[in-house]
Amino acid sequence: MIDDRVFADVLIEGMDDWVPIDQLIWAAREEVKGRPWKGVFVELLHLLLENDLIQIGELAAEGFSPWRGEADEVVQLVLDDLELLSWEPKLASRAWIANTGAGNEAARSLIEG
Repeated sequence: MIDDRVFADVLIEGMDDWVPIDQLIWAAREEVKGRPWKGVFVELLHLLLENDLIQIGELAAEGFSPWRGEADEVVQLVLDDLELLSWEPKLASRAWIANTGAGNEAARSLIEG
């Protein structure tokens, strides 16, 4: 079970702007402190998508363009993109995070404690 504090910063930051996928990678790495972290990243991504807290998409001229599909399909798109970048996206990833309304509500509850 993943504690809310692991993804709190991603959701809180997402209240104001789109968040690069790097932030979720960092959260996963921090959670495991030097142990293998990619599985935790995938679990976090699934959790956030399946609970409709975030959408994954890309930034385009018209703004955020969400990727369509079930959580498993979107997770695979993110993993494919990160593999192309050797898991070091440094803002070059196509994958960005946008909070949903439920994600903003969760972020507010995390702030209020």
